[in-house]
Amino acid sequence: MENNRAKKMYDYHVWANQKVIQHLKQLPDRIYNETVNSVFSSISDVLIHLFATDITWLETMKGSSFHDTVKEVERRKSEASGASIEELEVFYDSLSKEFYSFFAEQKDLERVIITEHPQYGRCEFILADLIHHVVNHGTYHRGNVTAMLRQQGERGIPTDYVYFLFEC
Repeated sequence: MENNRAKKMYDYHVWANQKVIQHLKQLPDRIYNETVNSVFSSISDVLIHLFATDITWLETMKGSSFHDTVKEVERRKSEASGASIEELEVFYDSLSKEFYSFFAEQKDLERVIITEHPQYGRCEFILADLIHHVVNHGTYHRGNVTAMLRQQGERGIPTDYVYFLFEC
């Protein structure tokens, strides 16, 4: 597979998640699990949600059934729930390797996949669009983390796409 924009966006997603995780590892341990009044009850809950959702979309891209996807997400979410930030980092790293392995097997990320959803019925997606969705979803929730850090008196870490480009 040639290098393309969808894969570059996923590279950004991995980079941004790593930035957030590295930042959190430098903060007091309580920050990661502390209850806050926000969209999620803790930063750890946000990161577990992001992890589980990334699994959902990878399984969808791979052609797994809705039932099998839900089962896989619940299994892996259960493994990651309660993990320390260091342990969650390992889960994230493993998942990104799965994404890259999937990408390497694809001849065309612009191809259409078809999936069935119990609520939405038959859905057609272009793989690259789903990759962009994964990245956008991650960006949204990394913003949640920044807001939650500020609520706890801590600073966030810049993860805008342009900072990724500065480092490339």
